[in-house]
Amino acid sequence: MGARALSLPIRRRVRAGLRPLPSGLALLPLVAGGVVVLPLIWLIVDSFNVAAPGHAAVYGLQNWTVAFRDHSTWVVLWNSISLGVVRTIIALPIALVLTWLIARTDMPGRGAIEMLCWLSIFAPVLPMTYGWILLMDPDFGLINSQLQRLPFIHGSVFSIYGFWGITWVHLTTTTIAYPVVLMIPAFRRVGAALEEAARTCGAGMFATVRYITIPLLAPAILLVTLLSFVIGLQVFEIELVLGQPVGLWVYSTRIYDLARDIPPHYGQATALGFVFLALLLVLAALYQWYLHGRSFVTVTGRGYLSAPVHLRAWRWLATGICTLFFAVTLAAPLALLVVGSFMRRYGFFQLRNPFTINHWLDLFNEPVFFSSVLNSLILATATAVIVVLLYSAVAYSIVRTRARGSRLADTLMWLPWAVPGILMSLGLLWLFLSTPLRAALYGTLPGIIAAFVIRQSPLSTQFFKTALMQVGPELEESARVHGASWLAMYRRVLLPLLAPTAVTVGLLAFLSSLRDISTPVLLYNPQSRPLAILMLEYTFANERERGAAIGVLLAVFVLVVTLVARSLGLRLAREAS
Repeated sequence: MGARALSLPIRRRVRAGLRPLPSGLALLPLVAGGVVVLPLIWLIVDSFNVAAPGHAAVYGLQNWTVAFRDHSTWVVLWNSISLGVVRTIIALPIALVLTWLIARTDMPGRGAIEMLCWLSIFAPVLPMTYGWILLMDPDFGLINSQLQRLPFIHGSVFSIYGFWGITWVHLTTTTIAYPVVLMIPAFRRVGAALEEAARTCGAGMFATVRYITIPLLAPAILLVTLLSFVIGLQVFEIELVLGQPVGLWVYSTRIYDLARDIPPHYGQATALGFVFLALLLVLAALYQWYLHGRSFVTVTGRGYLSAPVHLRAWRWLATGICTLFFAVTLAAPLALLVVGSFMRRYGFFQLRNPFTINHWLDLFNEPVFFSSVLNSLILATATAVIVVLLYSAVAYSIVRTRARGSRLADTLMWLPWAVPGILMSLGLLWLFLSTPLRAALYGTLPGIIAAFVIRQSPLSTQFFKTALMQVGPELEESARVHGASWLAMYRRVLLPLLAPTAVTVGLLAFLSSLRDISTPVLLYNPQSRPLAILMLEYTFANERERGAAIGVLLAVFVLVVTLVARSLGLRLAREAS
């Protein structure tokens, strides 16, 4: 007691002698939160602006009346909601089983299966779509061609285009993998007491999971379900490539068309975007209503984590099913993507000499290819550096200063993840066109970097917050007592301790920027075109062979960096501990 009692006055005197923190540090979270939410505020305000971009604002309801008098607008909204709901309903049970197998059982190879989920998340979506086209196109798809050899099958069995084709590609790319990765930490933290009590009362393994584990994890499962629904809306290139040929439009592709029309119809696009933003806010409110007054405690002071569930004879069968799942959903489209990049005509296997390297040679001889590669590397690198420096400082201010408004700022930092990329792109487009920032940011690399940095705010801030909560303030106070400025302390003390988190956050930002299409799709021009957008343009120009070659390069680079990043992150984590 004596030592503890003396320590409090000593610590007060130590803190009194510290050099003061920078005056603007406490305001940094609010400033960053304001920047994050500004495009969305602009989106709401300019949904009522009937003037052309760059002209003085004139407010009215014309955008809304024109947009919603059109019957196709309601069809587009229905398509978007029905696609999102159907794929979420299908994905959630699969994701729950896969998460349980990885996090709570003794299934062999569960670490490798978890890594495959990460690879599925970061594999570029448009190249994967190319692979599925080569497999399931109704005219030349390899699966349909082989099935038609059977005497009792006439015509195409599968079509990658339309409602179910879009749903299938979403399920095989991110819609299952994202929930798994997000739910694994929650499943691993469930205490053993309630599960063991259920088993003592005679409940079997599956009954325990159904009646104990899943209900206890209901908040995490609901939150992940909502996030998965929104994340599915972030990817719009699937709908653009697979919906357009059959006349199936969703809200994101409709916004893209309205903004790309000549002349562009930004007002109508903004009104449509605002309606979807309102829907997302309603979903968030329903989630909060469900949680109010309920208890979902999973770990207590008396608790301890459950031992892995023994699958016994089912162990290797579970591993086999998971391996087969990823062989179909990840390996097959990637393999066909590589094949397609060497074809004379994409999908024409019946040609006498169907393969060539000419598309690769033509691609490497095009200046636009190398300028797009350079743009992508600049965008990804600059985004990663800014994200690490900015959001580590924002997280520090939220955790350490506890200034007024920190809680509000912390909430605002989540908004970009609750808004599909095409909406953020549209909001930033209005912001760039309607302010003096137009010349500096519209169609430029700095403008796209700003969009990417805003998109990375949720996860980056939360990663750094978690890491900072594990670092005691004594190390910072010691450096500052010895005369170090806050910036010197931050650079020499905190950043080395946060190195594993900084590497993780930086690589996540780098990879996301390389593969993202929906965020920059309304913000680029020919001089700032990134590589992923060039692939999309080749798709529209019916040059899928070159697009497939770019897809191979993107996919291989992203997958290799993901594997290296995971091994590096694990090594840094071990060194830090």
